[in-house]
Amino acid sequence: MIKISKEKIQNILDDPQAGFYLIDKPKQVNSFKAVAILRKVLNIKKVGFAGTLDPLASGLLIMATAKATKFLDVFHNLPKTYIADVLFGQTSDTYDLEGKIEINKQAKSFDLADLEKNLSKFLGEQDQQAPIYSAKKIAGQKLHRLARAGKEVVAPSKKINIYNLDILEFEYPKAKIKVTASAGTYIRSLAYDLGQVMTTGALLADLRRTNIGDFDVDKALLLDKISEDTLQKYRLDTNQVIKSLGRLFLQ
Repeated sequence: MIKISKEKIQNILDDPQAGFYLIDKPKQVNSFKAVAILRKVLNIKKVGFAGTLDPLASGLLIMATAKATKFLDVFHNLPKTYIADVLFGQTSDTYDLEGKIEINKQAKSFDLADLEKNLSKFLGEQDQQAPIYSAKKIAGQKLHRLARAGKEVVAPSKKINIYNLDILEFEYPKAKIKVTASAGTYIRSLAYDLGQVMTTGALLADLRRTNIGDFDVDKALLLDKISEDTLQKYRLDTNQVIKSLGRLFLQ
């Protein structure tokens, strides 16, 4: 459990520049661009977000300004929900469309029942290995930098928990899956591992984050609609945010 003192909470509440915002990041945009935009529009240097989204992914970023950034670790630990498009019959060294893709010419199609049966194996607590092309660090160095330098590395694994898995659409070789998982879960790794279980190979073709805890992307501001006026309108009530997350920290 994260410890946040009453004094720190009061400091956030007393800071007129401290705020929380739900932002909808589009694809092909780095998460840090949202930080740059908020800094410029609000003229606030200290801006951060909870949970990086790869450029391939779209969806919810929870952003904070000024002293509210001290609260971001609480958001980091909330479960997250994604809509993932998984493409079977091919693999990628990055586990998504951005890497070197190999087609599995031996792959055989399967039906919905087979997918449901094997997908259910991924529910619950488990060890998950991070993708080699990720920002995960070994001895202080990011994996993707070591991989691109031609170094042979073994990606670390960590305990994760997948709470829910629902198949929204399926017609081989494509599946649209809704995933709710603990912090630190790599949906790219889930797609890759699922492909191994189905013996066809698979990669992540698209990803959208829809929820972080109870916070929903449907209530988020589109990144390209950010202005002083829209940020004022979409700014969350700081006191309500802290109250709603009170169970996650010690006061």
